[in-house]
Amino acid sequence: MAPAFPSGDDRADFGTGEHKQFSFHDIVLRNRLTALVVDGVDFCRLVEQGFLRSCGLETQGVNNGDAAVELIASGAKFDLIIIDMFLPVMDGLETTRRIRALGERCKIVGVSAYIGENDREAFLAAGGDVFSEKPVSPEVLIPILRELDGQYSNI
Repeated sequence: MAPAFPSGDDRADFGTGEHKQFSFHDIVLRNRLTALVVDGVDFCRLVEQGFLRSCGLETQGVNNGDAAVELIASGAKFDLIIIDMFLPVMDGLETTRRIRALGERCKIVGVSAYIGENDREAFLAAGGDVFSEKPVSPEVLIPILRELDGQYSNI
């Protein structure tokens, strides 16, 4: 099995006291899932989309918050949206607020290279579900993908 991280040090403890090494082979989705990646840095957006595609998701990417809001307003539906907090045109907090105001109930994950408790609280208050350090890791995404796929109900 190929580890999700090149170093093989991709272990996590989800409150069970056990550590789990993740592999792309661990992800077998039963349902068709879609994701939108909103990141102003092309490289970061492509890496996140590549990871999600390797897990079996269909992805779309945009480089600013305004484009994300327009896409959702046009009727596009996603199971997961990953939003960088620092975006051109409209920041991640305002993007999240506007997406929620449109009635979108999908899982929204906020990411930032600069993480602080105030940032996390602001993102959750804006309507986000999970806030993670950038790049978002398999330890964060894999449980979310399994939840979205109906493989278990709680992260």
